[in-house]
Amino acid sequence: MPAKKNRTHLFCAAAAALCLLPVLLFAVCFTASRMGRSAGLYARCFHAFADTAHLGVTEERYNGIARELAQYLSGKDADLSLFNAREVTHLNDIRRLFRLFDRSWMLLIPAAVMGVIAIRTRDRKGFILGLVLTALAVGAMAVYIALDFDGAFIAMHRLLFTNDLWLLDPRTDLLICLMPEEMFISLAVRLGLYVIPAWAAAAGCLGWAVCHERIQRFTGDRPGS
Repeated sequence: MPAKKNRTHLFCAAAAALCLLPVLLFAVCFTASRMGRSAGLYARCFHAFADTAHLGVTEERYNGIARELAQYLSGKDADLSLFNAREVTHLNDIRRLFRLFDRSWMLLIPAAVMGVIAIRTRDRKGFILGLVLTALAVGAMAVYIALDFDGAFIAMHRLLFTNDLWLLDPRTDLLICLMPEEMFISLAVRLGLYVIPAWAAAAGCLGWAVCHERIQRFTGDRPGS
């Protein structure tokens, strides 16, 4: 019996983790794609972080550039004449990436399946174990990003892009001057402030479904111990 209980705990923990991780990934993709198409957010970040005077681009042009970038990354025609060929190609890569992010809702399908499996096990200890392991993985990633943002930034670009067009020169390339590292740090914090509460709410809903007494009575079983 103890071995069977342990297997149940581990099964529920795995199901809970495989539910919560896709939900987290979906939340990141969805939020990033929406942020990356926001002209207002771009404009505020440009005014706060950009340094383009040496390229002859004044602050008065930032709002217009933000609108054109947001429009282009939304899949519409835009004026990118201020950017060189390397930058335009990289922007096209980003636009394709955002289109991929638009399909990230499909991650919710395996998440829902795993969530149903976790609920049907009705195992509180297993759910808590899965939640703790997932939270530790997310926390470890957050600590890594906080301690070595440069390394995380490079790793992310190598994972998402198949070329090195994201390696831009601040002496000649406008895009990197509009979007310096400080801007990406600010956006990463903003992303976390949106994503973590949403993920915590999803985890809370799953935990309620696994542990709630009414569901236990409805299924006719007692919660796992």
